[in-house]
Amino acid sequence: MVEKDKQVQLKNYNRRSVLNYIRKNKTATKAGLSAASGLTFMAIKKILEELEGLNLIRRDEMEGVGVGRKAVSYAVNEVYRYTIGIHINKFVTSVALMNLRGDILQIKRYPMEEDMGSQYAFMDMLAGGVREVIAQAGIEREKILGIGVGVPGPLHAKADIVLTPSNIPMLRYLPLKEILEEKTGYRVFMQKDTNVIAFGEYWNGNTRDIYDLIYIDVDMGIGSGLIIDGRMNIGANGIAGEFGHIILDVNGPLCSCGNRGCLEAMSSGSAILKELRRQLETERNHPLFERRDKLVIEDVFEMAGGKDLLAISILNQSAFYVGIAAANLINILDPRKIVLGGILIQRYPRYFDIVKDVANSHRPRGARENDMEISALGENAGVIGAGEVVADYFFSEEVNEVFVKNV
Repeated sequence: MVEKDKQVQLKNYNRRSVLNYIRKNKTATKAGLSAASGLTFMAIKKILEELEGLNLIRRDEMEGVGVGRKAVSYAVNEVYRYTIGIHINKFVTSVALMNLRGDILQIKRYPMEEDMGSQYAFMDMLAGGVREVIAQAGIEREKILGIGVGVPGPLHAKADIVLTPSNIPMLRYLPLKEILEEKTGYRVFMQKDTNVIAFGEYWNGNTRDIYDLIYIDVDMGIGSGLIIDGRMNIGANGIAGEFGHIILDVNGPLCSCGNRGCLEAMSSGSAILKELRRQLETERNHPLFERRDKLVIEDVFEMAGGKDLLAISILNQSAFYVGIAAANLINILDPRKIVLGGILIQRYPRYFDIVKDVANSHRPRGARENDMEISALGENAGVIGAGEVVADYFFSEEVNEVFVKNV
């Protein structure tokens, strides 16, 4: 009996490996799967037949493999089940319904007003958004695998409670997972926002054949998400990836975390606004002088677009510090790929180039440049990644229950 159990476990492991290889690469052929897995061509053929029989995969377009020859390729059956992704940030909360390929079928966006009201009202909004995207897509309720949520950290790793996000005070100590499960009836998976964005880039960005990456979010706050060997790395206490709290100057400005000279206190969108206000005090002829106490980040981008040297110099200095911090990260982890996103990357074109140049100029002499690029998923990276957290749990754990039908 023990031997039979081991055989079943091995069989299911091979099935999961094949499924996740196809999922990562979007499509795969029998020959490609055999080469990647080390399994024989006949073993792969049998696994594919089983997975196709369970409706977990489907035959895709024929791939050319030579003159006059075509090979059948396979893809995950994207309509087998669906996921819900929620991404919460300072400006907007997005709720989306996706298929298993990460395609967004329906999405709702809710502006994060200053007077959002109570936590109860916010949770009602989230639950209402979930119901609305499901209804608009016309998907049967039982075909939804669950809800993934990306929320600004820090989080209580075990209790799934939002702790003290500095940019959204309304979320402090909110038991979001528990309340959302109660309101929707679905299982909820909650992770730090930058972790789910990194996961979205891993599964759906320009990352084929890449299993290690770092996502750096340069927004009103600064953070990062780490993917190592295809898995999200949250650390022993759930605080891995607190990139914004790398200390660059022990005598620098006070950060919301209580330390001085953190990257977030020197380079984030919030830090840029503080620095612009400070410098405007002596620039009485500047167009923004009269409204220096009511600045928003859009003001900075607008002035930079108009070639205002003050705005440009502050943005460039911010990018320089991020580049230095990225160089430190490269020297420690040496990732295959670094993806940058966030409002500063999206709205100020030179920002990425400065970060890349500074990071590469501070790598060890003789070392190759690390692959660095702008997020391929843009503003949808968060909801896509949140949905992929749900999908990943299904393909790693729950799919074993499906396999029971074909032991």
